[in-house]
Amino acid sequence: MPQVVWESLVGETQFATELTLIGLRRLCSVPTAPDLFPWDSKDHNYALHVGMYSYASGLERLCKLAIASNEYATTGKFPNLRKYSHKIGNLLDAVEALSTPPSSPGPSEREAKYLVRPLDDLDPDLMGTVERFASGAGRYEHLDVLWNDDAEVNTYNEWSALAARASVSEEVRRLISLKAAMARAIGSELADDGLESSARMMMEDLELPIYVPSVGVVLSLFRKVRWVSTTLDVATYYTREDLPILGEILTPTFVHTSADFFNYSIARFSDDAVIEEELAEVYERINEREAEMDDEDFDEMGIEK
Repeated sequence: MPQVVWESLVGETQFATELTLIGLRRLCSVPTAPDLFPWDSKDHNYALHVGMYSYASGLERLCKLAIASNEYATTGKFPNLRKYSHKIGNLLDAVEALSTPPSSPGPSEREAKYLVRPLDDLDPDLMGTVERFASGAGRYEHLDVLWNDDAEVNTYNEWSALAARASVSEEVRRLISLKAAMARAIGSELADDGLESSARMMMEDLELPIYVPSVGVVLSLFRKVRWVSTTLDVATYYTREDLPILGEILTPTFVHTSADFFNYSIARFSDDAVIEEELAEVYERINEREAEMDDEDFDEMGIEK
């Protein structure tokens, strides 16, 4: 295999991994409750289009990499992938139809459970929404409506309907709460040190809201990526000497349980147990400060507690 092909496989896998991860993180911030939009404004739903654009593109690329690498590992030749275009459904079907290359040592016990195409209560509607977006009807809906009276802006409505059906485990809910507590604690400590303005941009990223219903949809999307990533890993894991082992790029991000993926890649905790311990100490200081501020307010008003 020419060096340029080897480098293309590695570079494309890195690109697809980051695109997908960016999309999943952004989609966690899609508001879904009507009362979150005062004065009928839906300005924040652009997070949906940013996230869907990145996720759909990343998933499409990972599928094509899995198909191409599996074919090369089996026959020594790469297939032409142009026929798939942006048809996410066809790509997922093609990945499902792949057989493990004869030269593969086989999946590990951990990987084996992720090699089955995941289906849940959001299927098939969820991937239908992704394909509609990827193929253009969703990607361009805000532009199309400018000139086409028949164009429909439906992506947000479809997402909201999916979010209403999604479920989130208690463990993930705990991690969401922990992330919010961490953001508040860091903001309070920085303000107390006189760094409130200096840290404003950092805090905007840290305080980016996460909506539980959207997280439920995101984790379903993640499981599709985990399956495709595991398939790609198996196709390149010592199947041919000239194939890079692409699982080294994918596994650290995507081959996890849903809760661990949220922990490491969305909340971005290194060790949530340690963070809980640290926050317990920090909140003691925060509570003391707030109690002192309350005392000062009472003193200024001449009110006895």
